[in-house]
Amino acid sequence: MNHCLVFGARGHLAQTRIIPALEKIPCPYTPISRKQVSNLKHLENVPDVVAYMAIPTHNFQENVTPYLGMIDPLYILEKPHGHSFQDFESIQSFIRENNLKVLYADHYLGKSVLDRIETPDNLDSIKVVLHESADINNRINYFDSVGIVRDMYQSHCVLLFASILTKYTNKSRREILRELRNVKSRIVEVKKSGGYKGSTPTQCKISMKYNDILLEADIAKMVDEKKGIYINYSNFYNLSSGPCPYEKMFEKIQVRDESFFLDEEEIKCLWDHFSIIEC
Repeated sequence: MNHCLVFGARGHLAQTRIIPALEKIPCPYTPISRKQVSNLKHLENVPDVVAYMAIPTHNFQENVTPYLGMIDPLYILEKPHGHSFQDFESIQSFIRENNLKVLYADHYLGKSVLDRIETPDNLDSIKVVLHESADINNRINYFDSVGIVRDMYQSHCVLLFASILTKYTNKSRREILRELRNVKSRIVEVKKSGGYKGSTPTQCKISMKYNDILLEADIAKMVDEKKGIYINYSNFYNLSSGPCPYEKMFEKIQVRDESFFLDEEEIKCLWDHFSIIEC
């Protein structure tokens, strides 16, 4: 990776995570604004250029189209991958039609705690707690359009479940997701934080059973910060500990370790699972 284009460079994700991770590597980068097309002539002969899409993935086509033919980077797409399965299929069609190189990312796969989690001989439950304290009132348009379940459960939580279950079952992540695609989860509680000025709920609890193992997600915005995983309601693994997961992600890009990233089938499994959530 010799250079990185950062789409949505003025946004919260780029400013707080992507750009600091690039500066630490270090890797030169060019900020890309959605308001005007950037001149990228300085990259014409630069190999191994990456484009990180720090924007909602459903805006991928309109943001990339002005640069088609100008440069051919490896695009990194953040979750949620589209607004719906149909939207994701539209993105896939655009990628195939233009012969684009793409990797699908969820930075939670880069959480170092996943390497340290040990599963007991008798795994009864996995509980994921994702409570974030940051004020999201400056992202009302995005959050109201995506919602708490798409933003935090559909990818983050389900992938955390799958990553732990791979250790317990010795199955691959893809095999676990193939099974979870048909497992119905149920929303058991939903509400909105008092300080949020938007219209959509900001707190949600979801549960399901996988081969008699209880899987629970407790997700919330604008509450006291707490991120972690409980194994059998006892052992707690702190998801906030360890190095920045985006640094690990860029390391995987540099060595072309594509197994770290999601493939199209895995994303389809996530959307299938999302589509059968019960209220």
